[in-house]
Amino acid sequence: MKKIVFKPDLCTGCEVCALICSYVHLGGFNTQRACLDINHFTKGMFNSAQFCEQCEDAVCSEVCPVDALTVDKDKGYVTFDAGTCIGCGKCEEHCPFNMIEVQPETNKAFKCDMCGYCVDYCPNDALGVFTK
Repeated sequence: MKKIVFKPDLCTGCEVCALICSYVHLGGFNTQRACLDINHFTKGMFNSAQFCEQCEDAVCSEVCPVDALTVDKDKGYVTFDAGTCIGCGKCEEHCPFNMIEVQPETNKAFKCDMCGYCVDYCPNDALGVFTK
């Protein structure tokens, strides 16, 4: 499976990754609306990041009543079909990592689609893609 990985020793907490994610997917710069969370600890001296874990046994895909979320073995991550999504919120409710949200404007789920923009735009190479 593929997933985004975080190198905390390289992260400055600038949140460019979250800004580019929200811009690419939602059209505005808002770190609160990104598919990832950057957490700041000890007054910014330590940062951590949280991303979709791209679970092999993804609960989100198991609870989706319309199969809008599927574990794509060929791509190596959980894919999402917004056209199929009915906005029921079961995926959001059951994600153990709280990395799926139903967007109020679209009434569709929103999760990491492995586009890689966060990795590409990180100014310090604190993000990467891991394939296991």
